[in-house]
Amino acid sequence: MKKREQVITFLGKGTEFEGKLTFHGTIRIDGHFKGEITAGGNLIVGEEGLVEADVQVGYIDISGEVHGNIVADQRVEIRAPGKVFGDIQAPSVVIGEGVIFEGKTQMYQAKQIAEVGEEMPPPEESPEEPRPNLGTIYGIVTDRHTGTPLKNALIRCKGPGKKATETNAAGYYELPNLKDGEWRVEVKAKGYKKDTALVRVISGGRYEQNFE
Repeated sequence: MKKREQVITFLGKGTEFEGKLTFHGTIRIDGHFKGEITAGGNLIVGEEGLVEADVQVGYIDISGEVHGNIVADQRVEIRAPGKVFGDIQAPSVVIGEGVIFEGKTQMYQAKQIAEVGEEMPPPEESPEEPRPNLGTIYGIVTDRHTGTPLKNALIRCKGPGKKATETNAAGYYELPNLKDGEWRVEVKAKGYKKDTALVRVISGGRYEQNFE
């Protein structure tokens, strides 16, 4: 996730807090937090951050240390020199080189919706098995002026097929299982002008496309 000026630092370096944290938008922790975190927004744990809590958020980016179980609606990303001691549940989990992770991961499919007038395809017989050479487009949709994440923005993409989804409370979306080719991604949100972008998927992989 690209860090933005609108990120709010909840705990600075050298500070400590114990309790229950709930929030919307994006919060960064560089101090020591102990307790419980439940939110629909984005959480960033900086390199100096230490979190001793069970965490339930939309998206979490970890470069520090987390002791506790993590449940994310969309994505968990752990970057070096990050350390995680606990179990993880999320549709997408990325663990970078040099990371320390002790626990179990459980991955599940992110919520998708069908195009208007279309039926959702039947579930895969073996959803746990990886599908080779398929790509994923993901990103965050925010208000350009305030940086506020936009919930329930409609995301459609057309290319070698069609897919659609909605952003969660953290403004995050994910379009998985895309064939190689050029995809036209369109975002619509109530009260905002429509925006589009072209993303080329080559040999699978993950492609970040944010919208403001």
